[in-house]
Amino acid sequence: MSIKILKPGILATLVADERKGFRSIGVGPGGAMDNFAMTAGNYLLGNSEREASIEFWFPAIEILFQRGLVACFTGKGFELRIDDVPLPLWKPIEIREGSTIKLVKSSSGACVYLAVRSGWKAQNWLGSFGTHLGVKAGGYKGRSLQINDIVETNFSETEVGETKALPWGISDHELRKVYSPSSEIRITPCIETELLTSLSTDRLLSDSFVINSQSNRMGYRLNGLPLSLSRPMELISSPVDYGTIQLLPDGNLIILMADHQTTGGYPRIASVIKADLPKLAQIMPGEKINFKMVSLPEAETELCSRANQLAELKTGCQLRFNDYFK
Repeated sequence: MSIKILKPGILATLVADERKGFRSIGVGPGGAMDNFAMTAGNYLLGNSEREASIEFWFPAIEILFQRGLVACFTGKGFELRIDDVPLPLWKPIEIREGSTIKLVKSSSGACVYLAVRSGWKAQNWLGSFGTHLGVKAGGYKGRSLQINDIVETNFSETEVGETKALPWGISDHELRKVYSPSSEIRITPCIETELLTSLSTDRLLSDSFVINSQSNRMGYRLNGLPLSLSRPMELISSPVDYGTIQLLPDGNLIILMADHQTTGGYPRIASVIKADLPKLAQIMPGEKINFKMVSLPEAETELCSRANQLAELKTGCQLRFNDYFK
């Protein structure tokens, strides 16, 4: 069972769960930019969280389903059209053989994930099926998908007669818990937060910042009024993570994203809370964000809430999928 890439788009890669335990040798965890959307897509199909998905960025690709499959598209900013018929995101869909899939930009949002029942066949590198573009390993031949590529699925016995959405999915109410308000990004203090001048601290929490067009999976560069430290200083290279906000020498900020390096020498003036990383991943270049400082206990509570939300989804969808196809 397979799909064929008809139009590659700007960037489409196989992504999966994080590659853990290798930061000491300079290999970051990687993974999906919007881990909630990727994981939810697998759960909606009764898959485990370890199965690989395809991550699309605008402008998105066009694909041909060479065999009938049960699939799910999750994410933001796109309208799904199968043989020119609109179908919903965030719901499992039976897609018949020979169908052509298009994703059309429709609203705010940046990326979409395609999961299939039983998962995509992908190269396992250092414990993850995700693509590491830097070393050209994992995923699909260690690279992004290109025109005429054939991506195979793992074995599935599901038969598909007609294209249709299945009767379960994630409600708008549940999605608002993850992605709203879209421009407010919550942060916690970091190791060098206190090195900012009082004026820069005020600007960090009161000004708006614009995502720069040079942003990518490694980092989101921000444009805004420059910030500064209370005194010049040199720092040794220290550990960083997805969501670390660094102050660059020109006074601008960069937020490290999924493909971030393992260490950095710029001041770490704050960190985006884990629960808001999916929201951040869906913000396009040119859009504004505002930061809101929260405490570590608040950040932990939000992370636990998100984990519980996914755990409930996993249990409920597994039962629905097994009951529907029994």
